[in-house]
Amino acid sequence: MLVQTLYRQTTGVGRAAAPVVSALYRYYMSGKPPSIEDISMEDIEAVERFRAKFSRDTIPYKTFTLTFHRSGGAGGQHVNKVNTKAFMRFDLAAQSWIPSYVRQRMREQEGKRINKKGEYLITSEKTRSQRQNIEDCIDKLWQHIDRAAELPKGPSEATIRRVQELKRIGMSRMKETKKRHSQRKASRRKGFDDI
Repeated sequence: MLVQTLYRQTTGVGRAAAPVVSALYRYYMSGKPPSIEDISMEDIEAVERFRAKFSRDTIPYKTFTLTFHRSGGAGGQHVNKVNTKAFMRFDLAAQSWIPSYVRQRMREQEGKRINKKGEYLITSEKTRSQRQNIEDCIDKLWQHIDRAAELPKGPSEATIRRVQELKRIGMSRMKETKKRHSQRKASRRKGFDDI
């Protein structure tokens, strides 16, 4: 399993870390989510093929680097002796196995996680076990990639009909209001016969 391989590589004698690189970005940085019309057909097909094959276990372990640090918080003397906090670096730009649309969405969604070198950073100090913290980092990475790979959905037929009906009702109300306003103004005018 991926986690066991990583655990063996990163905890070997004289070793402090294994390879990692990252660059995931802020969710909806632009403020407006993309619509399905804004995406090219090539991107849609590439993302659909990627989603069909992508799972947590398909993340190549050589695409990221792990280092370990001392965890903060409660835990007594054990905290000061053991490096259990997992620190993952993932270079998003170098990941050709992820479609370009998904990489761009990750940059937009998780911009605060990217450092100046363009590495996407994930940390975990959930437990006092290195192995479980590695698994937690991989879970987080998988969730971020999976969320970025979601294609926006277009409106349903019922929604389109409802919007068109509301638009028609709004236009008719506006016309009625203008007509009443016009009649009120006309009733205030004095004709030549009134003078």
